[in-house]
Amino acid sequence: MYGVKRLDARKQHYGWYEEQEVFEYVLTNDRQAVFRCIDYGAVVTGIEVPDQFGKIENVVLGFKQFEDYVNDSPYFGAVVGRVAGRIADGAWSDYQLTKNEGQHHIHGGNHTFSQRVWESRVVKEQDKIGVAFSLVSPDGDNGYPGNLHVTVTYFWTNENVWEMLVTAETDQVTIFNPTNHTYFNLSGHTKRDILNHTLQMNARNYAEINESKLPTGRLLPVANTAFDFRKPKKMKTAIKERPKGFDTPFKLSGDKTIQLHDPDSGRTLVMETDREAVVVFSTTGMEEDYLVDDEKMSSHRGIALETQELPDAVNHSEFCSIVIEPEKTYRYWTKYLFTTQ
Repeated sequence: MYGVKRLDARKQHYGWYEEQEVFEYVLTNDRQAVFRCIDYGAVVTGIEVPDQFGKIENVVLGFKQFEDYVNDSPYFGAVVGRVAGRIADGAWSDYQLTKNEGQHHIHGGNHTFSQRVWESRVVKEQDKIGVAFSLVSPDGDNGYPGNLHVTVTYFWTNENVWEMLVTAETDQVTIFNPTNHTYFNLSGHTKRDILNHTLQMNARNYAEINESKLPTGRLLPVANTAFDFRKPKKMKTAIKERPKGFDTPFKLSGDKTIQLHDPDSGRTLVMETDREAVVVFSTTGMEEDYLVDDEKMSSHRGIALETQELPDAVNHSEFCSIVIEPEKTYRYWTKYLFTTQ
């Protein structure tokens, strides 16, 4: 047990993966709010925070046993990389990346960041405690050039803030666009779907996508469309306007904030980031056989808010570059504040 101003971290056995022991870290603050993560995929397995009446419940989608993360998980809580989202034809420069979604590359390929056991250790700062996960992605991994050294640190504070810091270094020019793929449901233990949640974000434009969910390169104004979340909008309203749901990149503007609110529980998630964009995935039509909180995964059980640079950036020069170079350290930051209204 480690203690930092009544912030505690506990490390415990969680499972086995390819003869490697997997550990869970349980971070608890002085409000008894809890952040849980494992060193497989740097997966966030639980975030337990109070509602407006003080009842502490889990507000992210996850599984009760480790085997389900290996066999079934649609990136629940995982770090995705080297590159999140899709790359058309799996091609960049002279390199051919793994084609793991038809003719295209998605989420870094096969057996990548989300499906590996990371090195891990507890880290402490004056007002927060966390876990640092480290991984080396070798030259040629899923077709990517360069030995890439990545560290993902999750901090937890007494203010119910989860802070995620990603750092990376490479020995060759390569591409890197990571995200965290946590699915949120602020009702607590998914007792309700997310259709009564309101979503608001500072995004004046969204990236048009084609039938393969690849950006066309056009950034379109959200004004007078289903994609306008500049003011709080209930997800049931948004889904009514766009019945197929959202798996949509939004280009963030201004202070780059995103806010998700559940009026029934009173819980609010306020996100800040230094990333260019967020991909909103509404889980519309996601009818699956695996269980989440003892019920089959179903449409609108959660919503993923994936901060990153715009997807398929290598094929669109007007998007923020995701090319990284040797002898530099790259940093990516997103903060998640859980509060009540």
